[in-house]
Amino acid sequence: MDPWKDFSARHEHCLAHYLELRAEAERGHRIRTVLARGSRKAPVFAPALAWLGRRLVSWGARLHTRYDKAWDDSVQRMKEQQ
Repeated sequence: MDPWKDFSARHEHCLAHYLELRAEAERGHRIRTVLARGSRKAPVFAPALAWLGRRLVSWGARLHTRYDKAWDDSVQRMKEQQ
């Protein structure tokens, strides 16, 4: 192998490795920064948002079970018309 090509290949490999290490160090730094801030207490409205989320999920599930068959039928009809 030509010495210049060998050096170039090693340089690209080293550069890629350096960039990977640098990105990993940056991710670690961000994680440590977030963890150093400490855990925050949940806001006062967190229980209300949790309740609302549960209600929306159950409502969506009921709508899905109610209209799933009708949706499948309408899609089938549209495909047949084409």
